[in-house]
Amino acid sequence: MFKEVPNGKNDEQRRFIWRIAFIVIFVAGMTLAVSLMFIRDCGQVKNGILDLTDSGFEADDIIRLDGFWEFYWDSLYMPSDFADENMRLPDSYMKVPASWSDGWAADQTYPEKGVATYRMVLKYPRELKDPAVSMKIVSASYRLFADGQLVAEVGTVSDDLAKYQGDCRHVLAVLPENDGETELVLQVANLSYVRGGIRESAEFGSREALENSRNGKMTAQLIFIGFIFGFGIFNLIVFSLDRKAFRSLVFGLLCFTVAIRGTVWGVIPIQLVFLDFPVKAGLFINYLTLYNQTFLMLVFVMFMFNRDFNMKIRPFLLLPMLFFELLLFAPSGIRPSFNSLYYIYLLFMMSVMFGILTKAIIRKREYAILFMVVVGIFNLTIILDFMVYLGLSAGTATDLFLYGNVIVAFAVSYIQAKQKSEFQKYLKLYYDKSVEMDRLKEKIQATEMAFLQAQIKPHFLYNALDAIANACEKDGKKGSELILDLAVYLRGSFEFNNMDKTQTLEKEIEFIDTYFNIEKERFGEKIRLVKEIEVPLGVHVPILVLQPIVENAVRHGISKKISGGTVWITIREADSRILIEICDDGMGIDEEKRESLLDDGGADQRVGLINIHHRLLKLYGRGLEITGRPGGGTCVRIALPKGGSKNDTDSGSRR
Repeated sequence: MFKEVPNGKNDEQRRFIWRIAFIVIFVAGMTLAVSLMFIRDCGQVKNGILDLTDSGFEADDIIRLDGFWEFYWDSLYMPSDFADENMRLPDSYMKVPASWSDGWAADQTYPEKGVATYRMVLKYPRELKDPAVSMKIVSASYRLFADGQLVAEVGTVSDDLAKYQGDCRHVLAVLPENDGETELVLQVANLSYVRGGIRESAEFGSREALENSRNGKMTAQLIFIGFIFGFGIFNLIVFSLDRKAFRSLVFGLLCFTVAIRGTVWGVIPIQLVFLDFPVKAGLFINYLTLYNQTFLMLVFVMFMFNRDFNMKIRPFLLLPMLFFELLLFAPSGIRPSFNSLYYIYLLFMMSVMFGILTKAIIRKREYAILFMVVVGIFNLTIILDFMVYLGLSAGTATDLFLYGNVIVAFAVSYIQAKQKSEFQKYLKLYYDKSVEMDRLKEKIQATEMAFLQAQIKPHFLYNALDAIANACEKDGKKGSELILDLAVYLRGSFEFNNMDKTQTLEKEIEFIDTYFNIEKERFGEKIRLVKEIEVPLGVHVPILVLQPIVENAVRHGISKKISGGTVWITIREADSRILIEICDDGMGIDEEKRESLLDDGGADQRVGLINIHHRLLKLYGRGLEITGRPGGGTCVRIALPKGGSKNDTDSGSRR
């Protein structure tokens, strides 16, 4: 017989299967997306010719001049050279965009450094006005001729290293208006960088269409930079307010890194501010942000899901990163030599991120699935970034770098905001529970006080009534006064419904006097009360604080002493506080008993003292201070913040 599986276990198994299925589908989707990115578009330029006359090309259209251009290696030909009938055939038809050293770009591989000439013939509708070409990244200097006229020049083109000078900037070159056919000749020199050639797609269209396109891309990129900088500033502010929020610090640094990279990427907005921005500075920023953006995302993932990170692999992450950080300070010509090594390290970091998130999903961590999607989008933007560098970008794929990072920033901010919101809910719940616990504690304290009074009052009441009866036999008027004192005492001693309530010092002293009058009738001159009050009687003090301490001094201190004793009440002002001392010269207490008086638990006088001690701690943050020694009496001290007086004129000293 098959054993029946409980429904709860079946549900858990189904959820586990769905999590595994999501991981598999996500990895498959990522693999498909990356493979589609790397499908090379052959472009429309065929053997150096692009014919747009019958393609439906209109005035507001823009077309990339991708495809295979004529390529002449190790020569800087002028347009007039191609009019010679003896002009040699092209060495290759070179794929654009690409570097001429890429093995797949042509039928043969060329050295990384050298000079070359590109050529193509462009045919377009005669109705097109103001034809123009937008040149982007051409490594590392070039001159563009259209129908024999020089229309653009960036850097200094030469095969002599002493005369050569590399540069990198976008140029909009206006072409001569001919009868719908233009010959483009591009001289390129690269004597300083690893990759030479037309690295990013050139575009053709009307001048107005190309300017509108460039302005639109510039606006989008600036908005992107502003958004990402804003997210970075916000996260750094969060960290400045909470120094334990390291996730906010890391994500803030990541946002700044991506935003700074955006200034030297795409249409290179930094050249709007610095017209002569040095190429070497741009390369430094490029490598600085390249090395750090993925690492910072990895650190952020580690902070988010630290329980799912294997700490043993930390050296394999930190040591290579330290090497690449040091590599930033090496000569610029050395860094590209380690690009292949960095690609391997980059894939390793991406694998670690996906490994952490896979564990998190399987272990049902909160936001793990959403974060897997976020990290997937981020990694796709990194891959797109490299595709631009390698000249493999197709269509509008490069725009996804901008949009993808904005999505990542919004998604991560949403997750952080959600976590903060939930944290606030937990804090509110904790606060509500704390308030409820405080109320419960007050009720417990009131119950303890009632319990203590229930223990003490019958015995005290019996002795008081016996003393009053004796007084009535001797002096009826005195007996009447004692009955009134007993009534006042009993009414005040049971005011424990609101232990946070205060009353004037005058009423508290009156309450003490009524109690002492009754006890004095019992013990006579054996007990004495001395009061030294140097503050206004209108000052408010917590209810049922002073009298229980005085009662405790009489019951456990001076009344047990054969010769009796004195209770001193001293109240004065010092350092904006009201200092109260209630001392006696009774039996005193030893060190062990003194330390246990304010410990929770116990009965008798300890319940009353603990109750007072806790109430003072709650109200003022400071409780009772008790000192004493066997045979040397006991002293209880209270320090209250100076409060307002309802009757400042009622002051003076009483003894």
